[in-house]
Amino acid sequence: MKVEVLYFEGCPNHEPAVRLTREVLAELGNDAPVEEVEITSPEEAERLRFLGSPTVLVDGVDVEPSARTRTAYGFSCRTYGGKGVPPRELIANAVRGNTERGEPHCCPPSPPSAAGTSAPKGQGTLLAVIGSVASAVVASACCWLPLLLIGVGASAAGVSAMFERARPVFLVGAFGLLGLGFFFAYGQKEACAPGEACAVPNPRLKRFNRVMLWGSVVVVTAFAFFPSYAGLVLAENAKAALAQGSAQSPTLTLGIKGMSCEACAVHIEKGLTAVPGVRSATVSYVDKAASVSVDPASPPSRDALAQAVKDAGYDVTSVTEAR
Repeated sequence: MKVEVLYFEGCPNHEPAVRLTREVLAELGNDAPVEEVEITSPEEAERLRFLGSPTVLVDGVDVEPSARTRTAYGFSCRTYGGKGVPPRELIANAVRGNTERGEPHCCPPSPPSAAGTSAPKGQGTLLAVIGSVASAVVASACCWLPLLLIGVGASAAGVSAMFERARPVFLVGAFGLLGLGFFFAYGQKEACAPGEACAVPNPRLKRFNRVMLWGSVVVVTAFAFFPSYAGLVLAENAKAALAQGSAQSPTLTLGIKGMSCEACAVHIEKGLTAVPGVRSATVSYVDKAASVSVDPASPPSRDALAQAVKDAGYDVTSVTEAR
């Protein structure tokens, strides 16, 4: 006779089921060994007809008669009517070969879909992570999207202002979804009704979800605060632009409206430096102004400078000249 106790790490009743099975065998004078089999993959669960931990098999047959026709194989905890282990009579009947007599058993059938209830929880964490990252990316689009559009030669007019208005909504959504992800990963508890197979996620899947969740915190934070630290890149660009200028070059100061973050200055600088006759350009988000050094031999028109700013998605409010 072959007696097996199938289990997986994550349910607490594996050892009690092994002890109970050995006790029943000893009471019946049966010296068959009890083999403990750890289930580690969905394929193995299906092959061994593993309905949850613990599952007790006698000659490959589940000791619970009502479970023999079920196919909800997977990583779950079997509660056996709230007892946590198969009733002594079920194991004894299976060992004696008496299960075909129609003797009653303790536990009503578990719903076939109960073993799969871990999937929505794992999927919930994944969807929360994806949603939070996507929301954070969109929330910072007011800064990076215009630069991308200009880089590919498309118009960025109005893009920054549009995304700036929606930024608070997407930020709330990003951090709200992160909170939901933490609830799925850490706060949600499994509820077991008598006779149900209570789903418990595969430990490896739980670890993966939690690592992915913490990684998404870094990504979401980086994108959410991108407008704040984009000025570090801007400062380097400004130094390079100043080095290209000349103390003898006429300088125009443009008042600019519509900048929503320091990265906006980068968009405007790129547009201004591309205008023929411009030697260098620096833009200050704090002052809402651009300082443009022009070639005295062939200076650009003010309309050309205003159009370059408009093409970047912003408006010129004033133009003053100084030497």
